[in-house]
Amino acid sequence: MKRLVEIVPLGIADPGLLSALCEGIARSLPLQCQIGDAGRLPAEALDTKRGQYHATRILAYLDASHRNAFRLLGVTNEDLFTPIMRYLFGEAMLPGKAALVSTYRLGNALPQSQHPNDYAVFVDRVVKEGIHELGHTFGLTHCQEPRCVMAASLDMTRIDAKSAQLCDYCSLMLKDGLSP
Repeated sequence: MKRLVEIVPLGIADPGLLSALCEGIARSLPLQCQIGDAGRLPAEALDTKRGQYHATRILAYLDASHRNAFRLLGVTNEDLFTPIMRYLFGEAMLPGKAALVSTYRLGNALPQSQHPNDYAVFVDRVVKEGIHELGHTFGLTHCQEPRCVMAASLDMTRIDAKSAQLCDYCSLMLKDGLSP
């Protein structure tokens, strides 16, 4: 199987954002990337009391989707949670096939034409979080190097401070994870 990441839009329709995410993944990881057909968020993932989607249920849905890709990255603009986390920027199977990123808490998603600087920061955050969650699918855990894309994403300040690249140590770990 070729090493292809398929981005699965889950109720999000921003072709510029999805293209930037795909390009960022291909630049930062030794993987090919394509934007796949849109999917839907599984109804059973919605917690109506919280008004949020259960991230683990969405990952299970993606994993069972029979899409023929090496890795899947779901992208949604809905708010995510798990029972132990009030909210999430993303979630991934560690290790596994599926990862998920939410744009909901990553900042201003106004169209580029209205606020180009805000939009550029927003896109940069989504790209970093997408790469971060994909890293988890290869068994990478949170890195202590603050500039590494695998550093924990606890808030916007930390996301903005890190790069979209793996540090040397995480790069070596990824190579091990990609070895047959």
